[in-house]
Amino acid sequence: MFVALMLTAALAFRPSTPRRPASRLRAGDAPEGPAWRSELDAIDEAMWRRLRRELYGGPDCGAPSSLRRFEEYCGLRRANVADDFRVVDGGRRAIYLEEQYPNLTARAIWDAGDFGWIERVVARVPDLREEVAGRALGWREGKWVDTYGHDGAYDSGWGMVHLRDDRFPRATRALAGAPLAPRYASIARQRAGRAIHTHSDRVPWILTCHVALEGPDDAAYMVVDGERLPWTPGRATVCDTTFFHSAHNDHAARDMHLLHVDFYHPDLGDDERHALGLLHAYEADAAADRRAALAPGVSALEAAFRASSAEK
Repeated sequence: MFVALMLTAALAFRPSTPRRPASRLRAGDAPEGPAWRSELDAIDEAMWRRLRRELYGGPDCGAPSSLRRFEEYCGLRRANVADDFRVVDGGRRAIYLEEQYPNLTARAIWDAGDFGWIERVVARVPDLREEVAGRALGWREGKWVDTYGHDGAYDSGWGMVHLRDDRFPRATRALAGAPLAPRYASIARQRAGRAIHTHSDRVPWILTCHVALEGPDDAAYMVVDGERLPWTPGRATVCDTTFFHSAHNDHAARDMHLLHVDFYHPDLGDDERHALGLLHAYEADAAADRRAALAPGVSALEAAFRASSAEK
């Protein structure tokens, strides 16, 4: 298993190579390289052609006017190295280079009342609170996925459980029709006496809504772009998490439980939202294809390692 992990990491780590080709090269133009690299590049290229065929009508067709910004986004996504980012707006926020989306309003804190779907969710807070109390409050610690302190660097006290019909049917129904982005829709918990360090999520085309369900009245909050944003049970907050932010629960004993929803930036049109969702679904398919393509090499290396160990 160790060998498999090392090989997979080695093949995936390409520090000087763009995450995706910057242009659609003809096969004869591609530089020489290992066979596995060519196979992975072919999978990647097939994914982009599939996307263009679905959205534009053909792999070589131009983008319609409603998707011009999306086309520019795709160009930046293909040209930049995964996880590279830049700090912008005088150090107030950070953005992944591959996630730059043109001409979106940058505002740290938004008025939750401007979003009709959020008002409908807030109206169902008593029902959602009852569901969380009956299902999540007694869960063992291992149920909660810490998306911040999971590497052991520190105990953030944050945990998430992704929404599923069988886990939280009422919450799932409450979000019907909401413009959910391909990131998180979950029940979240900020444990008493813990905090998430200041950071940026670096994806500008997603906003985050928190609906506070159960917890202390005045001790749990975020700090977004230097402004305190309280989590008040029965109320919602919306923020742009590209702005540097932290999360806190200063209460000594009571955890804060929230409905956490990542949704599309309101400046995005319906066609752009559909395209972004389709892109991320196709990228997940391509990732599975890449893992399948690497599997024979991983198996062969593991067999060689076992044979070598047996000889010793």
